[in-house]
Amino acid sequence: MGAARVERVGDGLYLADLGPLDTYGWMSTYIVVGTDSLAIVDPGPRVSAETLVKLLESSLSTSRARRVYIVLTHIHIDHSGAVGDVIESLPGARVLVHPRGVKHLVDPSRLWQSSLEVLGDLARDLGEPRPVPPEVVVSLEDGATVDLGGLRLLAIHTPGHSPHHISYLLEPSRALFAGDSIANCFNGRAYPVTVPPFSVPEYLNSLKRMVGLRPSKIAVSHYGIVTDDPEVFIQRAKDKLYAWIYQIEKLLSRGIRDPETVYAEVLREDLELAYAKYLEDSTPTFRGATYRAIKGLLDYLLRSGAT
Repeated sequence: MGAARVERVGDGLYLADLGPLDTYGWMSTYIVVGTDSLAIVDPGPRVSAETLVKLLESSLSTSRARRVYIVLTHIHIDHSGAVGDVIESLPGARVLVHPRGVKHLVDPSRLWQSSLEVLGDLARDLGEPRPVPPEVVVSLEDGATVDLGGLRLLAIHTPGHSPHHISYLLEPSRALFAGDSIANCFNGRAYPVTVPPFSVPEYLNSLKRMVGLRPSKIAVSHYGIVTDDPEVFIQRAKDKLYAWIYQIEKLLSRGIRDPETVYAEVLREDLELAYAKYLEDSTPTFRGATYRAIKGLLDYLLRSGAT
């Protein structure tokens, strides 16, 4: 277990890198400090829980926060796996999640089984989530707001990456916590997180909604505050999606449907994906991520009748 690395990235806004599996620069947990409340956006996988608890113990001892919220963009275990452990150390805290995610926090057995099927050994390394007491879980409808004292979170349902995804606009700064709803971004190289069960129409509609919010900056989960102009970054993700669709549909038209073959061909032509694969080969938490992205989009196109 490593130590947390914390960086101030805005007024009342901090990026905490908890170093899961001794990997830094992979998962962003954001902490928002209002005048009387504190919000933890995506506490990360269970393997990071102890690191986060220690960080919060020191932070809350110097904070005037009377309320604490654990705010989830979605329930994938790299984002939510720590909740069951962390909530035990935060009496009175509440967990905020999409309505479709509530039952999977209370009983994570199906979530865990699907995580094992998709992630394999990586899921075991990240840790099996513990159940969250139902009385502390609050479902957030689209447009719900959370008052933090001087700061406010606006919840926007942004499906596509997953059907239970929420992004949050922090007001008044208009920083957007996008989770995985737009793209992964490592050292300026971005690609959409099109893992199964990805939906192209929902993803594109979510991008349109987020552009309409006119965010001042975008905070992604993997990783950090995006340096691009927000609208440019969203357009880059959209362009990358269309480029992948074009490449995959060309392969399908030639009768190539095997996921590993499709992945190898896209990887050969896409330099940004190849860079992410380079990170994958040297970093435990990345493994399999680029393959899952291409397979998720391939699965969608096959479901949609592409040939």
